[in-house]
Amino acid sequence: MRKITAAMALGLSVVLLSGCGKSDSKSDDPKGSGQQSSKKAEPEKGKDGKAPAPEASGVDGTWKPINKSPIATMTISGNKVTTTGKLACPGTLKPGKKKSTIALNCTSKDPERSRGTLELAKDGSHIYVEWDGAAWGGMIDSLRRA
Repeated sequence: MRKITAAMALGLSVVLLSGCGKSDSKSDDPKGSGQQSSKKAEPEKGKDGKAPAPEASGVDGTWKPINKSPIATMTISGNKVTTTGKLACPGTLKPGKKKSTIALNCTSKDPERSRGTLELAKDGSHIYVEWDGAAWGGMIDSLRRA
């Protein structure tokens, strides 16, 4: 019984001496002014020393294919689309609820990539373009943000 009482007394004294609440700002401030520091935390920087760009949302932005494609990049801004590479041309985007319709207006038509449906991945990191094609379906391009 004495061992239990001694252990409880020791535990209680540790709690009382260490304190349980927030420390007084005056005791933490070496100047004793009682004011908190006005220095703001700096944003984290990437490997190149620059602050990371804010994440883009929606389909607007520049995309690069992850599969073999005549499109080097696809830039979407509102309802305007521009591609570069072997298939460099302007186009339009008609937004839809789940999938949007994309149409390229190339001077030299590509029978495999002229009109299709565009879908944004749930996490916003990819877009998928399923181009209209033969009865079995057309080409599919998967693109990531550039």
